[in-house]
Amino acid sequence: MGVQGLIILVWVLLWLGWLSLPIVALVRTRKIRKLELRLSGVEAALLRVMRQQAGAEPPVAVPPPPPEIVPPPPRETPPPLPEAPRPAENLETLVGRKWVGWVAICLIFGATAYFLKYAFENRWIGELGRVTLGLAGGLAFVWLGHGRYRKGWRYLSQILIGGGVGILYLSVYGAFGYYHLIDQRWAFVFLAILVAEAQLAALGYGSPSISVMALVGGFLVPLLLSTGRDQYRVLFTYIGVLDLGVLGVVVARRWRWIGWLAYLGTQGLFWEWYTEHYHPEKRLAALSFQLAIFLLFVLADLAPNLRRKAAGWEEWIRVVVNPFVFYATCYSLLNDDTHDWMAVLALVMATLYAALARAEIALRPSDRRMLLVTVGTALTFVTVAIPVQLESNWIAIAWGLEAVALLWAGFETSAPFLRWLSGCVFALALWRFLSQDTPWGTRPPFTPVLNRYFLGMLALAACLAGAAHLCRRFGLAGTRPRAALAIGLLAFGVLWLGSSVEAYSYFDAQAAAIGNRAVPDAFEAAKQLRWGGLLALSILWSVYAGLLTAVGFRFQLRALRVAGLVLFGVTLVKVMFMDIAELRQFYRIVAMLALGLVLLGVAWAYQRVLRREQTK
Repeated sequence: MGVQGLIILVWVLLWLGWLSLPIVALVRTRKIRKLELRLSGVEAALLRVMRQQAGAEPPVAVPPPPPEIVPPPPRETPPPLPEAPRPAENLETLVGRKWVGWVAICLIFGATAYFLKYAFENRWIGELGRVTLGLAGGLAFVWLGHGRYRKGWRYLSQILIGGGVGILYLSVYGAFGYYHLIDQRWAFVFLAILVAEAQLAALGYGSPSISVMALVGGFLVPLLLSTGRDQYRVLFTYIGVLDLGVLGVVVARRWRWIGWLAYLGTQGLFWEWYTEHYHPEKRLAALSFQLAIFLLFVLADLAPNLRRKAAGWEEWIRVVVNPFVFYATCYSLLNDDTHDWMAVLALVMATLYAALARAEIALRPSDRRMLLVTVGTALTFVTVAIPVQLESNWIAIAWGLEAVALLWAGFETSAPFLRWLSGCVFALALWRFLSQDTPWGTRPPFTPVLNRYFLGMLALAACLAGAAHLCRRFGLAGTRPRAALAIGLLAFGVLWLGSSVEAYSYFDAQAAAIGNRAVPDAFEAAKQLRWGGLLALSILWSVYAGLLTAVGFRFQLRALRVAGLVLFGVTLVKVMFMDIAELRQFYRIVAMLALGLVLLGVAWAYQRVLRREQTK
């Protein structure tokens, strides 16, 4: 990519820095908290000193206390009788009082829907008559349910009211979408009133069952009354009104599964429509609908925080699922024509969730778990933007830099979640480096060292070395050396692998280029170059093994010395079983001499260390 890729990388890093503002705010909040604790400790110490000084003053004569009057023992009262436990509902009661009624209502709802559709196809009843019958039946069910509720029939009243609401949905939607008895404006008004009344009834009766029934019936209406015609404006408006009612319920009550039921129903209807009727001319309407749904459910997920309460696991999961479903939808609809804007969209989503994280910090009390979820979502979108916008080795480099930044933020804020996320991003960078960037096959001729692969490998190794330094400096006291050593060895492994691929592929590329030419002795020249590649590997591995051992002696790290000995063993096996069998006499001499000299130096170092330990 060259200069353009570097500019894009700098741009992504600037976005990453801006998104780190909530993390910096967390750091500042933590430091202010420490200062407050220290100040309270100083105040307590000052109070203790003042009390000690006051106690050192000459004592004042105090009259002796009057004789203690022993109160009579309290009269024993019998313990209260335990309340009689409520009889538990057995299976027969549960099925008879609840399940049978709901099954009956579902059957009546389906029969009504199919009756309207069948009557429409056979012209039995006029369009106005069908809608009137549906409205009358729905209102009758609601009225009967209210009457049963006043007489204490709680479950039956919920069943009747829920069924009546579903029949009313059928009637209003059919009058607008299929019979065209009312226009769009009045249909929207009627639907809004119906949804509001259904959810208010659920709140008034304290019954999530009514809300669930209203939702299920509402989402089944477009499927049951479907005639194959594409009326996406009607469908999108109808679903939006249903979800607005859900938003009101979620803000008022924390009933489980209501939000998920609405979200799954919304996405299910949208993708069912997309499969059958989508056309690029309808892209703007589809995107507008998905944007509205995304914002509605963002508000629904933040509803507990707006009530100064902590969100639950249901909101946490939906906070993660909702934005990525929206982004995936936009990507599938826009990528073919506007791929260059997909990374911008990911960064816009990251900015939005960084702003939500900043708003979470401003709340008192703040919801720490929701804060971590929003920060993690923002950083994940930054991670997604990198491969969408960048190409080739820039992806692994950008991921490595992001992982180092996350690790630093995790140590500064004492947030294990960010350190865990840093490990995931490092894993992505390593996977990209091994599976995509590393040229396992034959390369075209290239300039050694000063090429895209080798410089990208050096950048990734440097990021891992920086992570090892951070673990050694900021990590937990008991895990600092081990974590730093493990990550340092991983950085060395990347450097060793990249250098080995670079060294051998350079000679192999030259050999392949010569082999493709019709020149005399091309085969012999290519063979000589491949021998040079094998010799380069043996010398390089010997040098790296010696460096590992030397650093292990210098810093008294046994793990490095052991790793050096292991690499010596691998090099020795290669020299004995591969180089001696395949290389010419001169190459064998050089490989064996280089390995022998390095091993002699290591043996001398070990003897010196042992002698020093014996003289102590």
